[in-house]
Amino acid sequence: MITDEARAWAQQTYPDYVFDVGRRDIIKYAHAIGETDPVHFDAAAAHEAGYSDIVAPPFFPYVIRMHAAHLVPRDELAPDGSATADVPPVGATRAMAGEIHMELGAPVVAGDVITVKKRILEMYEKEGRSGNLVFVKMEFTFLNQQGDLVAREEFTRIYR
Repeated sequence: MITDEARAWAQQTYPDYVFDVGRRDIIKYAHAIGETDPVHFDAAAAHEAGYSDIVAPPFFPYVIRMHAAHLVPRDELAPDGSATADVPPVGATRAMAGEIHMELGAPVVAGDVITVKKRILEMYEKEGRSGNLVFVKMEFTFLNQQGDLVAREEFTRIYR
């Protein structure tokens, strides 16, 4: 399943994605996950806690990654909503999430400008019960405007 074309795809360089973090983004995410701590909604509470503005709950970088992957023109999306540029040319018709590891760093606060860097770490095949599987392990590095690590995520997508 992994052809020379697929190997070349895995070697590509992805452009950085820049995300301006707004208060509304943080508030929407905090509400969505049921967060109640006022540092996520009220600037005065955030300042009192030592932050420059409202602070995002942990794992907010995932929201940024989803923006990076899915805010593309509709004709660049597969029927399932995946960005076609993120799908390796392996002839697989189905994809599923695999293992995820997330390392958190500096907190994300409103006003931050986060840069996401993406690269393919590895691509390999395994035999599954229903046939060959292709594993694509990606790394996403999130840096704030000072160059501080906000998060690093390793994510494996499985194609069959």
